[in-house]
Amino acid sequence: MTAEVFEHPALSSAAAELAELRAAAGRLGVADPVAALRHLDCAPASIRTSAAAVDTGALAVTSAQAEFRAGVERAENGGSTETFGTWADTVDGQYAAAARAAAETAALGARLADRLDELAVAASSEVCALASAASASVSAVLAGDRSAEVVSEVSATCTAVVRAVSAKIALLSSLAAELEPLTAPAVELS
Repeated sequence: MTAEVFEHPALSSAAAELAELRAAAGRLGVADPVAALRHLDCAPASIRTSAAAVDTGALAVTSAQAEFRAGVERAENGGSTETFGTWADTVDGQYAAAARAAAETAALGARLADRLDELAVAASSEVCALASAASASVSAVLAGDRSAEVVSEVSATCTAVVRAVSAKIALLSSLAAELEPLTAPAVELS
């Protein structure tokens, strides 16, 4: 049997621990507990790396804004017109908005990575405990026992795994709401 590979290492470990439950589920034609884990698979480290890159970009925008503002002040003190000052203030505001948006995006990315990591680890722990509790019935099914008691326990355990994963997925809805503002442009350029 090939080991299941997941992006999140805790889910890979859980899949390995669920291998016998999965085999028993396959013999009984009930829900595949390892397949349920796929719905929670994530790569928090990659998300953190992306968030850090966005944060670095926010710092670059902040630096560019400071350079722009210094240039504007030199130009305004050199006798430029009021129109230039108004335009410069608008562009300066756009720099500030872009920097804020990038910093907020980076912070959200870090929070998202942490939350996904927490959920994957918690789900892995929970489903492994469920599989462990049913190990005697799983072994019995794999040995050919089809008595109602062992079949029922294996089936109920597979259902419980799917429900545990679904409950963790439901917790992601609050994070989805936080992502909504990112679908609109952070800055409208004039």
